[in-house]
Amino acid sequence: MPLTNKSIRNALEMKDKNIVFTDDSAFMNIHGTISLVYFAKLTKEVDRCINCGLTGHIIKDGFNKNMIIAPSLSLRPTFIQLYRQKYVCKSCGSIFVAKTNYVWDCCQIAQPVRQMILSEAAYNTSLKDIGRRFNVSDKTVQRVIDEEAKLHKNRCTDSLPKHMAFDEFMATDKLSFIWLNSNNHRIGDILPRRTSYQIKKYFENFSLKARGQVQTVSLDLNAGYINLVPKLFPKARIVVDRFHIVQMANRSLNSSRIKVMKTMPKRSKEYLFMKRDWKKFLESFDSIEKIRPKYQYSVNYYETDLNLITKCLDLDEGFAKSYEAYQNILKAIETSNIALMNDTILDYHPLRNPMDTTMKSLRKYRKQVLNALHFDYSNGFLEGTIGKIKKIKNGAYGYRNWSNFIKRINLQIFWLRASSSAK
Repeated sequence: MPLTNKSIRNALEMKDKNIVFTDDSAFMNIHGTISLVYFAKLTKEVDRCINCGLTGHIIKDGFNKNMIIAPSLSLRPTFIQLYRQKYVCKSCGSIFVAKTNYVWDCCQIAQPVRQMILSEAAYNTSLKDIGRRFNVSDKTVQRVIDEEAKLHKNRCTDSLPKHMAFDEFMATDKLSFIWLNSNNHRIGDILPRRTSYQIKKYFENFSLKARGQVQTVSLDLNAGYINLVPKLFPKARIVVDRFHIVQMANRSLNSSRIKVMKTMPKRSKEYLFMKRDWKKFLESFDSIEKIRPKYQYSVNYYETDLNLITKCLDLDEGFAKSYEAYQNILKAIETSNIALMNDTILDYHPLRNPMDTTMKSLRKYRKQVLNALHFDYSNGFLEGTIGKIKKIKNGAYGYRNWSNFIKRINLQIFWLRASSSAK
């Protein structure tokens, strides 16, 4: 039983019943590639001129032939050789052709193909790979993304969320600024540069009333952001991200450990334990094995983690106090103990090791650090978003055009998510 016009239209995702397939499909060499070609004709009854609007003066005048890129059921390129009915108005002499919603005027790409390109671009795939998949150029793929960008209105400048998060990432050749809503995790905006001047100029476009409604701003220990927030958001409280607090203390303790190791014989038991099992020093004290001995491969005998860690801490008083400060910071963050964090910061005395720098920064921004234990907001989701942005950049082997990069980010993270949540 031969395929009907309806079956072919369904296969090509075509809803316009004015397009009628006239001949059997055939394989043809198009642009050096053997492609599958369907033959169709588009004709309509037109009684009014699209130029002068008069009726009764329209005559048919042959067909215009177009080669349309159609959806492919396999990896083989698929085309529709479409013959459009041409009309002539005897009154004004205008010439026009039959129109269809299957393909735009002056365009050779079917609408379903454009939607497939857009859907594919919403994943981490390079433009060239998408173009190769749908038999178009990478420039055409970018134009489809540009057309989608025009459909999305600019973000409003008359309101701001109550809780925000700030960070930066490497976009093209310099760091770009990004902020999002800490409640619904939507990207607010992305600026091409992270300088204080550009950030201040951007947020000053919002009214003072809108900026006054911001209650918290989550960020890392970036001095530029910390000094800028009070000028832009008079009622906002700065919340330092808890992960960055632990990360700073973690790195300082590691540096202190390495400093102690450099003064020890390389065959000593303590040196071998500190070199192989260095992660045990970064674990929370509650998770360390204190009672049951186990075989320690670094020292080749049975011992508890606590005893080995204690032996290493006894080698250097500064290292021991750094370890104590690190454990207090971990416990304070795990239990949201503001008093413990405050006492740890204020009671710390310089030890002439890398932990001094971390504690100096925490003391300088003590109020903002304590806010991290008072509020549940953090930069966690923003860091995850930046991770996705890095994957987009790596998938495209880098971007030179900042505007194209931002459109791709919005397509994958913001526009696609917005349309999905609307459903």
